[in-house]
Amino acid sequence: MAQNIPPELDSDIRKLYNLKRQHDAFTNMVETYKERVKQLNETLENLRKQPDDTVTYKAVGQVMFRVEKPAMVSELETEAKGLEKSIKQAETKLATLTPELTELDNKIQLELSKRNLRLQ
Repeated sequence: MAQNIPPELDSDIRKLYNLKRQHDAFTNMVETYKERVKQLNETLENLRKQPDDTVTYKAVGQVMFRVEKPAMVSELETEAKGLEKSIKQAETKLATLTPELTELDNKIQLELSKRNLRLQ
């Protein structure tokens, strides 16, 4: 049995699903980036313990290249800073999405209950 959902409510439901997908994507991004920053910081900590003339290699795919330790440290620090900036941006977006998502979900639930309907 098909439920008759008004077009404006159907539009809100579609918007809710899109917001949920965006929220999930940003949440996953933040988690992934935080894990990468943690790995970078551990690597940097270990690199900093070594003398500057230590032979250092960088893996690029299946190939390893010899690199100067100071250059590697600088590269890793730059990558970590970039990821931290991306994390802050994603968290800011999440901070705006979360209340919008909650408000829209509450609105939809109210409208559905008024019409004695359910989402499947």
